[in-house]
Amino acid sequence: MKMYRAENLKYRHSFTGILWFLMQLLTLALAYGISRGNGISSAYNWWYTLMLPGMLTLVVCLIGEKDRKMKNRAVLPLPVRTGSIWDAKILVGIKSLLLANLFGAAANLILGQYLLPRLWIPQVLELTPVQIAAAAAVMTVTALWQIPFCLWMDQKWGMLPTMIVNIILNGSGTFMAVTTLWMMNPWAVMPRLMTVVIGILPNGLRAVPESMTYIPGITDPKAILPGVLVTCAWFVIFWGMSRYWYEKKGVQTV
Repeated sequence: MKMYRAENLKYRHSFTGILWFLMQLLTLALAYGISRGNGISSAYNWWYTLMLPGMLTLVVCLIGEKDRKMKNRAVLPLPVRTGSIWDAKILVGIKSLLLANLFGAAANLILGQYLLPRLWIPQVLELTPVQIAAAAAVMTVTALWQIPFCLWMDQKWGMLPTMIVNIILNGSGTFMAVTTLWMMNPWAVMPRLMTVVIGILPNGLRAVPESMTYIPGITDPKAILPGVLVTCAWFVIFWGMSRYWYEKKGVQTV
């Protein structure tokens, strides 16, 4: 935790530290400003298919770039285990992901469920507080594994390749989410489970038989548990493997 607090201080009052807020605020402003009656459905759809992957990848890359530019010489000589440094970076990324989704949940609850309907702008999609909380939880848990994955990629190849690769793969996930092979693509798990929770397909349409890309069983709640378990497994695997790689890399660098 000492390393986490030290790592967290690097981004206090910085662009990296508030990027989660800015990206979520931009998503909400565009969704409710443009879509109005479809504000809450657009806010969720744009967030988990586009803005969240972009925000998370950029935040993680900025966390990694802070020390990578100096070839980690500022942190590797510290009198702590090299793996603890890696853990601290991952925890800072987790904090940004969690805060972004909590802020989005609170804003959608206030705007979509209470404020706008009282201003005579009813929302086409009505979500209960339980659904809103479940959506925040699903987006957080199913995106966790991308933090060590992107951090490793950034350390290995740099920011631009990491941004390009992860955003493209997240795009592939939105397509595979509406197929029977969704469990084979970890990037497809979040859009698939979000379809179950909020009833909106990745293309923004209601998850009903007459909608394009709808397939039978796509809203089955039975998909939530295996989806969560498989992404948690990926998170543990990527964290452990990337931590081991970083420790070996540190020894070689020093």
